[in-house]
Amino acid sequence: MKRGVVAVSTLIIDADGHVEEDLAQLVKAVPDHLRSIAEDVVPKEPGAPRSIEGRPWVMPFPFPRGNENHTSAGGVRQEGGRDPKVRIEVLDAEGIDLAVLFTSAGQLFFLFERPDVAQALCRAYNDWLAEYCAHAPDRLVGMALLPQQDPELAAEELHRAVQQYGFVGGIIRPNRIAGRTIDDPAYDILWQTAAQLDVPITFHEAYIHGIDTVGQDRMPCYAACHVSSHVFEQMTAMLVTTVMGIQDRFEGLRLGFMEAGCGWAPTWLDRIEEHYEFAPADFLGGDPHGLVNKRTWLTFEIGEPGLEEACRQGWADNICFASDYPHFDASYPGVIKKVQDRGLGAELEQKLFSSNALGLYGPRLEAVVARVAR
Repeated sequence: MKRGVVAVSTLIIDADGHVEEDLAQLVKAVPDHLRSIAEDVVPKEPGAPRSIEGRPWVMPFPFPRGNENHTSAGGVRQEGGRDPKVRIEVLDAEGIDLAVLFTSAGQLFFLFERPDVAQALCRAYNDWLAEYCAHAPDRLVGMALLPQQDPELAAEELHRAVQQYGFVGGIIRPNRIAGRTIDDPAYDILWQTAAQLDVPITFHEAYIHGIDTVGQDRMPCYAACHVSSHVFEQMTAMLVTTVMGIQDRFEGLRLGFMEAGCGWAPTWLDRIEEHYEFAPADFLGGDPHGLVNKRTWLTFEIGEPGLEEACRQGWADNICFASDYPHFDASYPGVIKKVQDRGLGAELEQKLFSSNALGLYGPRLEAVVARVAR
């Protein structure tokens, strides 16, 4: 039986689920004059090496599950990332009302140096995701993948996806892409566009060789790369956006630091705030005390031991539930029960499951909820 949305108090929102896009299908949608370059991202045959713009691309530490590493959950092939009908069945079985959906294989698009190719691939992905979500627009909600190689093109694609498809935000990486870190003034047009549209920009990391990633030069294996990449990059992103005063300059701008847990946030924020006292001139937005955990959002890992403490230390209104389905390391099935079994209490559960996600994604997601509630 379809669960449905009845009230915010009982609403459960997956603030960061994933789809499983077909790269070959997306490449077919790329304009003819760019397709020969874009198609490099698709292996010529299963398991064959890829190249990006003619440059060989091989992961030095292969995914433990090979090509299934990010397309399976619980060790079993999950079809809900590709088939929206199956996804709805999964949401019903798990007790989730609606899912905000992020890319999987599209993370490879950030390897391209040519902005026009990245733009074409992101556009093809967003068009595909809109079709996926159209199967159940009251329960499947898209996040736009943005061509970060060119901030102006990224802003343009964000505007298109939000206005044309009703997407509720944009996705970029926290890494250095195309020679720019996220504090580069060139990104001002993206922050401005997001603020004007009243949607967040979310940073989503993924371990991908060839993308400049904090600490990767010291990591000896896949596990070390994966453990470090998500958290280190998001910590760095929170630091530089705060020091450079990005949210101070763009009123209402909301930022999400996804899939890196939350237990690190109180200590990291304390360290950032402490350094304002040491070097206030370095903080272009002024004193950050009491601000960062009011206008940035995190997600928590299902079994994360630091969740309760992070909530007690000021993050209770800015941490969201995220399933990570259908990735192999997602806590599935029974994810909602696993959270409820932690005994967090009704008030905190309501924040983690619903109101915090509505705070992050804002009025466009609120409108979806209101439409369904009627």
